[in-house]
Amino acid sequence: MIAISIHTLRAAGNHIILLAGVAFLMLPILIIFASSTHQTGTLVQDGLMLVPGLNGPENYAQVLTMQAGFTDQITALDMMKNSLIIALGVAGCTTLVSLCGAYAMVYFRLPFAGFLFWLTLATLLLPLESRFITTFLVTDALGLINTHLGMVLPTLAVALGTLFFRQLFLGFPNEYLEAAKLDGAGPVRFFLDFIVPLSWKRGGAIFVVTFMIGWNQYLWPLMISTDESRYTLVRGIRLIGQESGPGMALIMLSILPPLILVLIFQRYFFRALADEKNAF
Repeated sequence: MIAISIHTLRAAGNHIILLAGVAFLMLPILIIFASSTHQTGTLVQDGLMLVPGLNGPENYAQVLTMQAGFTDQITALDMMKNSLIIALGVAGCTTLVSLCGAYAMVYFRLPFAGFLFWLTLATLLLPLESRFITTFLVTDALGLINTHLGMVLPTLAVALGTLFFRQLFLGFPNEYLEAAKLDGAGPVRFFLDFIVPLSWKRGGAIFVVTFMIGWNQYLWPLMISTDESRYTLVRGIRLIGQESGPGMALIMLSILPPLILVLIFQRYFFRALADEKNAF
């Protein structure tokens, strides 16, 4: 009985700590949602709210139908479309380039392959903000100012994806490659028939991570675009006022897409990144 009681108390304590951590992490989102259902005057006078109000439908309807900017031509749906294009571009390109790069480093006899890998990882030490000027000059020279492509290319998180894919490939049994050679498969067929099917869970996890990176970009789209038609959802928050009810509604809308993506793919996401035995 004593052993069972100690075990029960320990399990209860672990669950209490877990629930406290979840509550701590979810509290800002709950505050944003509750504040998005109040009038702007109430938020200005009393600050952010924890209890929902009665103006939620009005605030969200105002956000979805608003026309903001200097020319009153940009809408929330337009900004959401721009954010989605950038996020999907960053996620898709990062996953594909990382997959190909890791495949070349592991399965091809490249000179200085180890040095190239560590050089790729070194790019993580230089965030985009530290190279804004040179990146802007290159983007301008390529004629990519005020374009979605100009917002996507400099933000590719290739090093992170390459690291995860390389570690996955190093864990593959050598029998895979030997079986492919006996079957007469070349590098392209081995890549398409073996590597891609075995890597889709890890690739999905990297896609989710880089989607959130692309979705939450603020400074680079701010620098690279002067056309209001290229405004992203995160950038557009300042157009309606962060401390207003509709502003809080817009912030809530900017949280939903990456949150829904994580909720849908959470099973594969955590399994691919944390459990090497089930990663393929």
